[in-house]
Amino acid sequence: MVGLIVAIVLGTPMPCTAQRQTTVSDRVAALAGWLAPRVRQEAPGWAKQEEKPLFTFAWISDLHLDESRQEFIAKAFRFVDAELKPDFVLITGDNNALPAPPANPNQPESLALRRQLFFKAYLQRHLKTPYVLIPGDNWPHEFDKVFGPVQYSFDYGGLHFLLTAPDREFRGAKMEGLAVFDEATWTWMRKDLEKNRGKPVILALHEPVFPPTFLDARRLRQLLDGYPNVIACFHGHLHVDMELERAGRKYLICPALGPTAQPAMKLVKVFPRILILRTIEYRKVAERFEIVNKWQKIDVPGPLGKRLARPPDNRFAMRNYDSVPAHARRTAPELAGRVDELVGIVREFLVEELPEIVRHRAASW
Repeated sequence: MVGLIVAIVLGTPMPCTAQRQTTVSDRVAALAGWLAPRVRQEAPGWAKQEEKPLFTFAWISDLHLDESRQEFIAKAFRFVDAELKPDFVLITGDNNALPAPPANPNQPESLALRRQLFFKAYLQRHLKTPYVLIPGDNWPHEFDKVFGPVQYSFDYGGLHFLLTAPDREFRGAKMEGLAVFDEATWTWMRKDLEKNRGKPVILALHEPVFPPTFLDARRLRQLLDGYPNVIACFHGHLHVDMELERAGRKYLICPALGPTAQPAMKLVKVFPRILILRTIEYRKVAERFEIVNKWQKIDVPGPLGKRLARPPDNRFAMRNYDSVPAHARRTAPELAGRVDELVGIVREFLVEELPEIVRHRAASW
């Protein structure tokens, strides 16, 4: 089976380096069938918590908002507000393709800025729950001018959230994954992780760290390995529902609300010793969102769990906030020469790590 997976993901060698790069994320996403959360007949014992959660948050990714999806995304937001009622919503990128009209047609703002302005206005109209968000690899430019920093952190209910995004990228014709952090961002992430070493931490980044989908994925995972209190990484990008575990840390990929065969999102319930995730899928025939029989867990080790508590007044506020100063994402043509490096990182994952993941998953099921 491992050989079959490698063949699916790597495919036959391509003569053109650029062509080989265009398929990295698509081929990694082909693993979804083997790495999807388990569908169960009933809730496992660990999911049957007697007490109420300390707090909850919804997790949404890859809206890819365009003209065809405006009403559907608004419907999803209404479901979040009326049915899930979380403390806040985490949105992990690839947000919006639609531009607002220019304020002054004679001196129009850039297309990228108008996209960010449109999305902020759309959120204000349709989502009543507080939100935090990061850009994705699609339509990230000018995010900083409308939403502020793309790398920031905060505490809520004793849980520390570190949200981040690459600083530089190169995108050619259908090329992706050629993205890196600036050294100043590396310094800030190290300091933030060190300062919050005694807390449970969730890192959120659009592009998955594991499986690796961008140039700095391996380096970031190596940094996180020095901080076992980082209990999970939340990602989007692949438009599939996937779960991996390595060295006690969960790497979760949220299914998309945008273009996908099965639009979905997640609800995270935070308890003192465990985070329990439920998947909410959109049933096209019934035209409604439904919680399905998928339960995922993130264990919180005892000393870290003692830091979790019900937020004061049950009101969302980003405490202990810190950030890299807001700045623009830059285009870096020099990264075009690192395509083979990215492909090598993916191959290393497939050959050295994936077989053990598959064996462990098969044994646990």
